[in-house]
Amino acid sequence: MTDQDISRRALVAGAAGAAALMAVPASAQQAASPDDAIGLAQRIRSGAASARDEVLAALDRADAAQAQLNFAVLIDRPRSLASLPKEDRTPAIPTFIKDLNDYKGWPTKNGSRAFADAPPATTNEAFVDAFAQMNTLPIGKTATPEFGLMCVTEPLSHGPTRNPWNPAFSPGGSSGGSAAAVAAGVVAIAHANDGGGSIRIPAALCGLFGFKPSRGRLAGQKNADDPAEIAVDHVLTRSVRDAALSMAALQIQGADGLGAPVPRLSGPAGARLRIAVITAGPENAQPDAEVLAGITRTRRLLESIGHTVVDAPWPFAPIDFSRDFVALWSLGAASAAAAVQKAFGADGVAKLEPLTRHLAGNGAALAQADVQALMGRLAAYRDAYNASFRDHDLLLTPVLSRHAVPIGFLSPTRPPAALMADMMQLVAYTPVQNLAGAAAMSVPIMQATNGLPLGMHFAGRRGDDARLLDLAFQLEAAAPWAQRLPPIWFGNRRS
Repeated sequence: MTDQDISRRALVAGAAGAAALMAVPASAQQAASPDDAIGLAQRIRSGAASARDEVLAALDRADAAQAQLNFAVLIDRPRSLASLPKEDRTPAIPTFIKDLNDYKGWPTKNGSRAFADAPPATTNEAFVDAFAQMNTLPIGKTATPEFGLMCVTEPLSHGPTRNPWNPAFSPGGSSGGSAAAVAAGVVAIAHANDGGGSIRIPAALCGLFGFKPSRGRLAGQKNADDPAEIAVDHVLTRSVRDAALSMAALQIQGADGLGAPVPRLSGPAGARLRIAVITAGPENAQPDAEVLAGITRTRRLLESIGHTVVDAPWPFAPIDFSRDFVALWSLGAASAAAAVQKAFGADGVAKLEPLTRHLAGNGAALAQADVQALMGRLAAYRDAYNASFRDHDLLLTPVLSRHAVPIGFLSPTRPPAALMADMMQLVAYTPVQNLAGAAAMSVPIMQATNGLPLGMHFAGRRGDDARLLDLAFQLEAAAPWAQRLPPIWFGNRRS
């Protein structure tokens, strides 16, 4: 993606984010964390804080957190300070860009040893360009697994990123570096993207709000309802209002098939919904006891605030879906490996991780007829998923089949076939929304008995963004999480 992809309309939407980070009704201000992005923008605008001091403080926090969490691949102090606005009351919200996306002047290393000597990008990718106009000031880039292919962040190029709730565990992936930065209080908001759960998984493991927008909703994202277009960009936040206002600011007006634009939601409208629950994964495997207990408590919470909760089956065979999604993933890996071959030759391909080469080999071996048949099956899963909403409004599932993932459980040094099998058991619940282009979110309303955060996964159809955000505001009010802080925390302590 290049900066030519960004439309004039998307640029306008990005510029609108400036107002979005400042003008929020008092009711929303009272409901949210005082150190979220909107709160920080308001303090800078009022003169209670200065943009320069806030950016300097974020840089200091980043350096300290990097030593413990290994969350960043780049922290650029000189550029950050040189990019400060001239007026100190102009908000400049420190943030990070995930290192799968181009940001002009910084190399994009894709979590890969093959890109160790990559030159600086010459343009901004479209979403990043719009996001950077939202009163944000990128101060560096965050770690990711190689090409975002894993649900943990332990690339051989950079080593494991650690979870601020317990550094023996992973913050998830592929937006693990961004999640660790927000969860540890380094920044209030950070760029992320999601091609199979990569916003929602780190949110669940790090106690954050992670919203995956509908395909084609936000600036720079393809509008076609194509099941092969699985990845979308957005942000990871601590408050619902930060994510909701970024959605409203960055959306493309008039996107096909998405209905009305997402309104500038600042609190719950209070719609009462029929919510279906699915806990079974492939071969009817159930998640661990902590996850099941969290689902049970979430059902009671939903009913207590007026929603109807029912059980439902998957509208397709999960084992077949898992197999075909891996095949789609393999096609993506094959494309990435071909790009490395073109740019760096055989030496570059030799530096790719074993799993990437394994998936790329499988993808390259698919005949054109097999690819066409695969695309037909993927479209059928999408259609079955959409049709299932005749009987309910939204879906509740686990985010992962485990409540926590130890560092090394999905080590890239493991044999690729076994590694991939374990990962697909773990991520059984989130990829279908990528295939369907559907809106989905992880909401940090639960905790495991060991104190680790436990996000709950809610999903709708493509275009259900506003409905999900309304539910998120309801849940934030009913089971607030702003005062829960991890042991490794660099922000202000709260009473």
